[in-house]
Amino acid sequence: MEFRLLYPNFKAKAFTFSYDDGILQDEKTIAILNSYGYKGTFNIPFGSAGNEKFRNGIDCSHFRMDPATLALYKGHEVACHSYTHPHLECLPLESQRKEIEDNVKALASFFKTPILGGAYPYGTYNEDTLLALKEIGLHYYRSTRSTYSFSLPVNFLVWNPTIHHRDPRLWDTLNRFFEDETELGVFYLWGHSYEFALDDNFSLLERFCSEVSKHDDLINMTNGEIYSYVNAATMVYYRDGDFVNPSSLDVYLDCHGEKLVIKAHSRLPYKEEK
Repeated sequence: MEFRLLYPNFKAKAFTFSYDDGILQDEKTIAILNSYGYKGTFNIPFGSAGNEKFRNGIDCSHFRMDPATLALYKGHEVACHSYTHPHLECLPLESQRKEIEDNVKALASFFKTPILGGAYPYGTYNEDTLLALKEIGLHYYRSTRSTYSFSLPVNFLVWNPTIHHRDPRLWDTLNRFFEDETELGVFYLWGHSYEFALDDNFSLLERFCSEVSKHDDLINMTNGEIYSYVNAATMVYYRDGDFVNPSSLDVYLDCHGEKLVIKAHSRLPYKEEK
């Protein structure tokens, strides 16, 4: 039985945002996303909370962990970025595990939400990092290596994004995405909110949101939502006249032009026309 997997609400492709460090400029980034009804993934090093930092005279300090910060990120995904933002690959395994685990526990406690994944500080890691992530039970982690493509990662613990928002190839890559037909294709945009302030171009994010909003076949999802949905979707199979979904999420698909929803933990009878 041939069928094509789709995202929720029968959307062919997804786009996702990932922004690092939990800094003051996230407030503007989130305001723009909220104005379009979009949500992003924000990777926060809890141990840096409240630290002051200036770049080219611009205040890029880390948010304090207080009720205002809790309210700011409401509706968005909070993810791990290690506790103190070190070069993880320079640390022994136990220190890497502690950096990641301490951050996961602190974020989960403060934001009252499960932490599914995150992003590598500086984009760097080694085999010990991957081992630590697996031992802690995280499901995805983002690097900083642009693929300029829209395929899902083979290993979600080494999730290479599509492109950084500063990349001059951004608009050409986005236009290719609109025409792309990769099954469960995803456009993964990442960066740091302070870069918009340094470049005085939050308008770039406005334009990106405006462009994707014009396409009815796209869905916005957080990094964690994409991981969870794809994990569920790839479990669906067809056997003896039934589509079977053993996962805990409803899965959407197209079977010879007919759109079907395979409910979580259920079977859907479907006879293929010959």
